[in-house]
Amino acid sequence: MATIKDVAKAAGVSFKTVSRVVNGEKRVGAEARERVQQAIRDLGYKPTLAARQLAGQRSYLIGLVVLGSGISYISRMMIAMGSACRDRGYNLITATLDYKQHNASDTVAISFSARPDSVILTPPYCNDQRILDHFEREKIAVVRVAAVTEGYGLTVPVNEEPCALELMRHLLGLGHKRIGIIAPPLPRRASEARLEAYCKALDEAGIAFDPDLVLRGDFSFAAGVQATTSLMALPDRPTAIFATGDEMAAGVLAEAARLGYRVPDDLAVAGFDDSPIARMVFPPLTTVHQPVPDIARAAVEAAINPAFQPQPFSYQLIIRGSTDGSRQHCLEPYPF
Repeated sequence: MATIKDVAKAAGVSFKTVSRVVNGEKRVGAEARERVQQAIRDLGYKPTLAARQLAGQRSYLIGLVVLGSGISYISRMMIAMGSACRDRGYNLITATLDYKQHNASDTVAISFSARPDSVILTPPYCNDQRILDHFEREKIAVVRVAAVTEGYGLTVPVNEEPCALELMRHLLGLGHKRIGIIAPPLPRRASEARLEAYCKALDEAGIAFDPDLVLRGDFSFAAGVQATTSLMALPDRPTAIFATGDEMAAGVLAEAARLGYRVPDDLAVAGFDDSPIARMVFPPLTTVHQPVPDIARAAVEAAINPAFQPQPFSYQLIIRGSTDGSRQHCLEPYPF
């Protein structure tokens, strides 16, 4: 296996010059850079992480702080970010943080296996001032995915209102006028745009807002079950439920079946995220496809290059049997 000294010898330069080329530094002349790059190609040289860390005075690690409980969105984000990091010559390291324990504590208990060059924060931690203050004190750069508050770090914005509005228009177009919603747990999140789109769509259709049809859930299956029990017990029950997360929508399906309602004949159900569970339930869920790989790549790029400006992300409404009555299973492989 070729070493950095082999590359330096073949290119006729010092090993420090090779290090500068490998680490993308600009203090190398064009001709010497080309000789080094050619030698790297000829020898098939692949620098080790330890060598790059030593030469570049960087860790080439990007940290990701994630919830301590299993949420499909987070697992998909981790897979996509890990792939994006590898493509850019970095490694992803994670730290799990239990949300309830964090809120109950006066300290920020985040521990990585090594000090990262940058840390990516996803909801709800991207809006947590204590966490932002912690990394600012530690002088670690931060990238905040879907942040809605001002604060330390770079923000990768998302705009979920147009796609949620499209989903609501789909339900209204099917003739539903009593539409329940299981909204996100906290107003100060980007996901609150899903509730805002719900209200906007009703207003467009000339349908009065009914607070009895609005419940909040924590994105869990249990929250979907509990909310459905309450909504279907109303004197004027909904004919459709928009659950703002697929796991909650799966809970809606399960509870509707237990109560004896047929989907979508008696109750149409829609989710949000297009997570794997949306394809596993029956009937498969109508939902909004989140461009998780694109968001993950943008976050990684921002962590590496602070000047990076992400472009708007493209969402897609996926119509399936939970609203249109199709009886087909969803068998295609899931595109992480």
